[in-house]
Amino acid sequence: MLPLDEKVNRNIELLNGTEWFRPIYSKNEELFKKDEHLQYIVGWTKVENSLRSEKSTDKLKEES
Repeated sequence: MLPLDEKVNRNIELLNGTEWFRPIYSKNEELFKKDEHLQYIVGWTKVENSLRSEKSTDKLKEES
């Protein structure tokens, strides 16, 4: 079962808010739009949790 397009689009939007993802998406935009396997992964990934964890990690790095 594929995730809803809205979920995929929302996750891509959230990921595009990061510096590391923007160039990847720009270079591979068609792949993100057409590849069902990639859409499945992006759609079911808990992006908000991952980004929150990434911010926490960055904060710890700054404190060191």
